[in-house]
Amino acid sequence: MGKRQEAALETKQKLIDAVKKLSKTKAYHEMSIDDITQTAGVAKGTFYTYFKRREDIISLIAYEDFDKSLKGIVDEKLDVAEKITLFLNDSAFIIQENSLQIAQQWYRSVTSPLDGDTLGMDKLNYDRSFIENCLQSAAGNGTLQSNTPISSLSLQIISAYYGAVALWCMSDGEITHTEIIKDFCKESLSKIINAYRR
Repeated sequence: MGKRQEAALETKQKLIDAVKKLSKTKAYHEMSIDDITQTAGVAKGTFYTYFKRREDIISLIAYEDFDKSLKGIVDEKLDVAEKITLFLNDSAFIIQENSLQIAQQWYRSVTSPLDGDTLGMDKLNYDRSFIENCLQSAAGNGTLQSNTPISSLSLQIISAYYGAVALWCMSDGEITHTEIIKDFCKESLSKIINAYRR
């Protein structure tokens, strides 16, 4: 990678980091492009070199940390329930670390998407695909029965995960999604998966 490409990646990351920093003290809808670029220490026009709108940064933030976590989990030699538990708990922690403001804005943007915006479905498919792959792999190696309803189980698991995050957003942080997800993994996930073990 050349120096110009490295500088471009560094500038883009400064903008992303600025949104993360601002979200700790300011509501997302109150953040202006000026706020973001000033915090990042770049010219206002620089923003539009990398993003069309503020929501695009939320999209990147949503994927950036999840992608790192996912790669680490895939490499782990864990049981299917342990792997999905690790994914859900890591995801919940990442969402919390990125701030309630970012999660709330993300939910706004996916429930009322702009024309052509596929962020919500992209993230849902990303999460569901990981869980389906874990279940499929377990069915393939004989851990789970070959007739395990992979699609149905992954939808049940995703519904619990997204529901917990939605409650956190709706309650303005009063309901803790990390605890709900931890309890779901401990109490329900193993029962759902164990029903199909060989």
